[in-house]
Amino acid sequence: MTRTALIRPESALEGALTRRETPTGVADWGALGVRSAAGLAALLPAEVPFETSGSTGRPVTWWRTGEQLAAEAELLAARLSGAEPDAVFVHAPLGHLYGLLLGCLVPALLGVPAHYLRATDAPPSGPDSPVVAAVPSTWWQLERSVARLRARARLTVVHSTARLPDDAVTRVGQALPELRLLELHGSTETGLVATRSSAGADWTLAEDVRFTAPAALDGPELLAVTSPRVARAAFGPYLGEHLLDDEVLRTGPRSYRLTGLRRRLVKVNGRRVDLRAVEERLRAALPAVEVSSRTFADPVRGEWYDLLAVGGEPERRAVQNAAARLIPVGTGPRAVRVVPAVLPGAGAAPAAPGSAALPRAAAAGHRVHDVQEGPTR
Repeated sequence: MTRTALIRPESALEGALTRRETPTGVADWGALGVRSAAGLAALLPAEVPFETSGSTGRPVTWWRTGEQLAAEAELLAARLSGAEPDAVFVHAPLGHLYGLLLGCLVPALLGVPAHYLRATDAPPSGPDSPVVAAVPSTWWQLERSVARLRARARLTVVHSTARLPDDAVTRVGQALPELRLLELHGSTETGLVATRSSAGADWTLAEDVRFTAPAALDGPELLAVTSPRVARAAFGPYLGEHLLDDEVLRTGPRSYRLTGLRRRLVKVNGRRVDLRAVEERLRAALPAVEVSSRTFADPVRGEWYDLLAVGGEPERRAVQNAAARLIPVGTGPRAVRVVPAVLPGAGAAPAAPGSAALPRAAAAGHRVHDVQEGPTR
């Protein structure tokens, strides 16, 4: 039997802050004796940088103060304290804001150990009321571990950074009716904006967040919020407000429903990908090939996309090779698929697997437009 590595919490925090490392093993955060946001902030640098993924352009650094991080951890710990957690199972990387909060700062305030797990690791035995800091692939592992999880008195799953894999969430919820969900909505720039406790519910703003302006009168709007936890861009001041990429429909004075993302953004395991920018990059590299994209829900990544190349195998290979060169690692397509070209008057082109019929392509004098399966966020 492999012995679980024991990690000093100070070492885990230092590795997360300076090297963006995520250890494998267990850290007992209760040993620090931290019980307040002020005590937690004293362990943190004055400011901590977080980078966007760079998948929608060049990476951008956003700075958060130690007080901002501690205040957000206090909000989250208060939401979780009612579940009487005795451990946190961490699947999120500590180098990201969500991972640092749920993997280090929240366990410190709750005074419980954190188990740092790989995506393929089953939930460890022992803790009776664990909190799971999930990413999309976590739900696949939870579904495989239902028999082991049924023995727990309570199970709370926190999900952030990406779209919920709805089918897996439904199956896990049916198998574990006592499971409690806490879903977080926010960004690197804003931190936590809102929460909800069921997959189909509206989002409710966190206590220290408010809408920046009155609701739009004509339907969805871009989400603009004011909060003392909004980060600052490099060389910029703390402005306290931010305009997100999310389109929302207000449903109350402090609630909203997500309706999509501007700029055709998708989140692949929490990393934003601008499909329009991806297509433009590929079209510039391959001006003789028509390229489009199609998004879909994915049980492991939350959502993903395919690239579609008009023509045959040579065009598919050209797009595949260009994508490997030009798209950042971790944000590439699931696959590159062929869409046969159609001559004028020859009838509609066969649809790519799982997609709606595509419009006629270059031979008919039209660009292939993207085909999306439902809204994304």
